[in-house]
Amino acid sequence: MPERPGNSEMETARATAPKWGIFRGLLMAGASVIFVVALIELPALIQLVDYRTLIGPTHAWWAPNITDPELGHVHRPYAHQAGAALGGDISTAFEIPRSDMTYFHWDVKYDHNGFRNAADLTSADIAVIGDSMVEGLTVPDAQLTTSLLAQLQGKVVANLGQSAYGPLEELVVLKRYALPLRLQTVVWMFFEGNDLGDVISYQHAMRNRPSFWRSFWTRSFTRSAMKEVELFFHSTAKPSGTLRAGIFQSPDGETRTVYFIYPSQPFDHANLGALADTTRALTEAHALCAAQGARLLVVLAPEKFRVLKPFCQFPAASQCRNWTLNDLPTRLEKAVESIAPDAGYLDLTPYLTESVKRGEMPYYPDDEHWTPAGHKAVAEAINNYLSQTQSH
Repeated sequence: MPERPGNSEMETARATAPKWGIFRGLLMAGASVIFVVALIELPALIQLVDYRTLIGPTHAWWAPNITDPELGHVHRPYAHQAGAALGGDISTAFEIPRSDMTYFHWDVKYDHNGFRNAADLTSADIAVIGDSMVEGLTVPDAQLTTSLLAQLQGKVVANLGQSAYGPLEELVVLKRYALPLRLQTVVWMFFEGNDLGDVISYQHAMRNRPSFWRSFWTRSFTRSAMKEVELFFHSTAKPSGTLRAGIFQSPDGETRTVYFIYPSQPFDHANLGALADTTRALTEAHALCAAQGARLLVVLAPEKFRVLKPFCQFPAASQCRNWTLNDLPTRLEKAVESIAPDAGYLDLTPYLTESVKRGEMPYYPDDEHWTPAGHKAVAEAINNYLSQTQSH
C-alpha cells in the first residue's frame, strides 16, 4: 500500500492550493483582458478603424483616414462622416463662453478617391486643390465653393480639398488625382494660416517616416484611451479666449466677439524657405498643367485676421492688439509671376472684405473656416476671374 502523506505535507498542500487558485485566476483574468484589447485593436492594426475618430475631445472632427506613403493620410474611399460639435477650432485651445460658440453639424460623403465629390469623376473641367478650406467639412454640399463655382461656370468642378494638406501634398494630389481628369483649369488654393507651416511639417514627416507599428500606435484604441485618462486626471485650465478676441462691428452697427488663431508674423528663415519650396512646387505644377493644355490659377485664401481686422476693436488683454499684417499676398503674387506669364494669381482678401461690408460674415466667429457666405464670396471671385480671363 502506498504510504499516506503526513499531516505536515497535507497542510502544505492545502495552503498551496488557494494560492495557486488565486494565481491561476489572475492569470486567466489578465489573459482575458489581453485578448479583449487585442480584439479591439485588430481593426486599427489593419487600418479599418482609427480610434481618434471615436475617442477624445476633438473626435468628431476626425475623418476616417488611411495612411498614404506620399500624402501621409487620405480619407477612406466612400467614407461617410457625420457629427456635431459645439465650438470651433479656437475652443480646443482657449476657453470661450458657450454663448460665443457655434453649433456645427455635418453629414459628408466622399468619393472613391476619398475626396468630397457627390459622384466618382472620370473627367472634369476644373479642379480645386487645397486643404480644409476647400473640403469645407461644416458646409453642406450645395453651398461649397466647388458646387457654387460649378453652377456659375456651367462646368464640372472637382473638389480635391483634404484637411491638413499643404502645398507639397497638393502637388501629389495634382499628379495623382487632378491631371487624369483632363482638366481645363486647376485652381490651387493657398491658405495663409498654415500652409507654410504645413510645408515644414511635411518635409519633417517625409524625413522621419513612421514605422508600421508607430502608425498603428497613433490610431490605436490604447493610445486614445490613455490620453483620455491622462486628460481626466491631469486636465489643465485653458487660457482665456480674451487673449485672441476682437470686438467685431458689422456695417449695421451690431457687435459680436470674434476669435483668431493664426497671428500674422514677420517672415523668418523657416517661412522664407517654405515659401521658396512652395514656389518650386507651383513651378512644377504649372509645367505639368501646361503640358496637358490646362491653366493654373493660384488663389490666396487669407487668414481671418487679415480680413476682419479693419472691422474690429481689440480689448486691452487681447494679444491681437500687437499683431501686424505681413506682406504674404505680395510675396506670393511675385512668386507666381516668376513662374510664367500665363500663371494666374487671385487674392481673395478684397472679395471677402466686400462680403463683410455687405453685412455678411464670411468666417465663423469661433473658427478659422469659411461660413456658407464665405464660400459664396470665394466662388463668385473665382468665377469672375475665370470669366474675365477666358474672354481675353
